Amino acid sequence: MKNNYIDFSDYFGSNGFSAYLSYCDEDYSSINNRNKFVDNLGFNSRNLVVPKQIHSNKIKLVDNPCRIDNVDGILSKTRSTVLSILVADCIPLFLFNPSTQYFGLIHSGWRGTHSNISQNAINKLKEEGNSSNSTIAVIGPSIGQCCFEVGPEVASKFDSSYSIKGNKDRMLLNLKGIVKDQLIHSGLQKSNILLSSECTYCETETFYSYRRQGNLAGRMVAICGWH
Repeated sequence: MKNNYIDFSDYFGSNGFSAYLSYCDEDYSSINNRNKFVDNLGFNSRNLVVPKQIHSNKIKLVDNPCRIDNVDGILSKTRSTVLSILVADCIPLFLFNPSTQYFGLIHSGWRGTHSNISQNAINKLKEEGNSSNSTIAVIGPSIGQCCFEVGPEVASKFDSSYSIKGNKDRMLLNLKGIVKDQLIHSGLQKSNILLSSECTYCETETFYSYRRQGNLAGRMVAICGWH
């Protein structure tokens, strides 16, 4: 039976730490679907951390299962917690430091990216004693530059090197490239960053895409934690 997720666990190279992104087989904005997915992965859904995402740059350090309002990044070092975020074009950013065993999940759309949510997460990890030099990141499947067409009011918020000409006055924005450079600027090694080339807009049979489907789009769920 084909898996209904992408498994990024091997990239982090730590026995027991696991990271996954679901496909679009179910709408994981449903907590029941999310719980079933988590349990099928071998976690315990009662240990889930579930943020209410608002496209902010807010990061929260958690040490127990909970629902949190108004954050888009969650970090933990508690092995019993299972982190989760929902995406449908925005970047799911997985973080792990093998030295301290801190781990995190960040939801980074263009607003969060513009307000440096990834850098906020790395700074929070530094405050907790994590060296950015040893932190590992996965920039998961999200909308690619091929399809992320924005108006000049959005494109102008970022350096022009991240945009190419689209239709009329529209620009195609390289959101993944921006986040990668933000991580490098925060001290991560290039060799410790995996950037997925998969585009959620293009791959219609695999991923939900809010840009493609509008309000009919479901949500994928990103999960990370310890088995």
